[in-house]
Amino acid sequence: MGSNEVSGRVGGHVVQAGTINQVVLGPAAELPVPRQLPPSVRDFTGRAGPLATLDALLPEPAGATVIAVLAGTAGVGKTTLAVHWAHRVQARFPDGTLYANLRGHGSSSPLDPRQVLGWFLGALGLPDARIAAELDSLTALYRSMLAGRRVLILLDNAGSAGQVRPLLPGAPGCLVLVTSRAALSDLVIGEAAVPVTLDLPSAEEAARLAGRLLGPVAPQGIADLVRVCARLPLALRVAASRVRRRGVLTAAIEEIRRDQQSGVRTVFDWSYRQLTAEQARLFRRLGLHPGPEISVPAAAALAALDLTTTHRLLDELAEMHLVEPLGAKRFHLHDLLRAHAAEVAEAEDPPADREQAVRALLEFYAQVSATADQLLFPGFPFLPKDFTATGIPLTDPAQALAWCTTERANLFAALRLAADLGEHRLTTYLASTSRFRLRLPRDVLPEHLEALSLGLQAAPEPAAEALLRLWRAATCRLLGHWPRAQADLDRLLALAGQLDSVRWRASALCELGLGCLEQQRFAAAREHYTAALPLARSTGNLRQEAVAEGNLSTICTRLGEFEEALGHAERELDLRREAGDRSGQAWAWLDAALAWQGLGEHDTAVQLCQEAIQGYRELGRGGEPLAMCLETLAVSLAHNGDPAQAARCRAEAAEIRAESGL
Repeated sequence: MGSNEVSGRVGGHVVQAGTINQVVLGPAAELPVPRQLPPSVRDFTGRAGPLATLDALLPEPAGATVIAVLAGTAGVGKTTLAVHWAHRVQARFPDGTLYANLRGHGSSSPLDPRQVLGWFLGALGLPDARIAAELDSLTALYRSMLAGRRVLILLDNAGSAGQVRPLLPGAPGCLVLVTSRAALSDLVIGEAAVPVTLDLPSAEEAARLAGRLLGPVAPQGIADLVRVCARLPLALRVAASRVRRRGVLTAAIEEIRRDQQSGVRTVFDWSYRQLTAEQARLFRRLGLHPGPEISVPAAAALAALDLTTTHRLLDELAEMHLVEPLGAKRFHLHDLLRAHAAEVAEAEDPPADREQAVRALLEFYAQVSATADQLLFPGFPFLPKDFTATGIPLTDPAQALAWCTTERANLFAALRLAADLGEHRLTTYLASTSRFRLRLPRDVLPEHLEALSLGLQAAPEPAAEALLRLWRAATCRLLGHWPRAQADLDRLLALAGQLDSVRWRASALCELGLGCLEQQRFAAAREHYTAALPLARSTGNLRQEAVAEGNLSTICTRLGEFEEALGHAERELDLRREAGDRSGQAWAWLDAALAWQGLGEHDTAVQLCQEAIQGYRELGRGGEPLAMCLETLAVSLAHNGDPAQAARCRAEAAEIRAESGL
């Protein structure tokens, strides 16, 4: 399948990601050419020296990969220069341009290289199902995908050489441009990276930038503005936006000059003092947000405003270059501006007001993630909500997964903030709704593991601990960490006894059974599912009972006990129908087909496979389940003397597996 969805079923061969060391794409595969650069600013000017230095590093088509580190102080214009130059030269890299903000400096946690590798592998054409979770495997896959390709890679805002190393290509022909506030000397020494230092622009360059930003202005006024802004491009942009709105350059310069602080801090303070009361209040609230970017609904929750007012104020702050619009009602603060917003919030807002705002934000994320969780995992246990924050409407699983994917970094940052603040209730809740990551590529599984562990560290009540233990065990199983999964399930069984909960005992036994089945320990798997079956039946959990029957059918088929396999499959089918589970009903048809096939009844197997295939197609489902149905159908068609149709089924199954990365 193309995700880590916990379906409770095992199909086909189990392959550990750590065993993958080569990527093979068919000759007909058309690889995408990603172009991921953010937009270049229209008013870029100057920087002829650094641009010429970067131009001189461009490799020949077969030349060795070049690594350059563009280092400089905060706000000096590293990202602006790097993006401008990359746009200018990316045509020389016909196989694509990759970009990632590594968040190495600022209030947000630095990006894990595994997450970046997952993004890059998907952009380069590797299906989600082939994306591993372990860093070494991801790096090997990434370098394999880049072999023979000429790609420009821009790694913005790196925090350390260790964050960058896994993202470096292994083959010639590529260029990697890294921006950082640090010199990254380890990268220069160990990987022969070329250091490119970006100093403050010259007075002349800063004056040209100010002139472009302000339009026709007296040269002395521009020179004075450059001087009070200490030639820092970020400060110039913020100051110029305020001057354009107020139209009095000399008064602005004099006001900034009266302050005795550093140029950038002075400009930020001056710009902040020019804001209206409601603009200033929202700006301060944005300094309390823990994530890398913020949506309009989240900002509204943080500031206790309606959506219309919040969007208007964010647009106004964007016009003043105090926030950066990202599209789709999302905004970003530069690290320096975020720090300044947090400082003025601490200075001007009472602690109780700040705490209330943060709690409202955390409850907003918890509320919406809870809605998404219930859409993505209907019928699964979840924690009852005891907060009343206003969320946003999510109506279907696709919309829910899209929201969770977009907000993933913010949700993790919110979880960490809740844990740091000792907000145990919200920590537990945000951790419990983090399982959407199971629907994403494997590279996010370590993050999910950490999220669940943060929830468990909050010392939740027994029922909440049981839920977190179950999902952490499932995540450990998906990662192949069997001993850790076993430890969590042992604790879950103890909690089930403490709570006198048949439901949790059945869940633990089913997860134990699935782990044994994936390890092909069929006798142990049968023992666990056989014990779980009456418990699931007694709780009325039709889905859990059907999963147990279906996996018992799989076990019996693997052991050659086809009569018993058929009995389990038929009971599974009845349960799926009763529960209205159409996708599960297709699984049950396949289980029954495999049992009939083992009994030599190929006509019946053909009919059941065709029903399963039709069911999956009506649901728009593909991936491994559909491929397995086609492969099973091919076996019976060949036995019945129709090799041509069998070959067509096998070819279609192979195509599905190739498209899904199976």
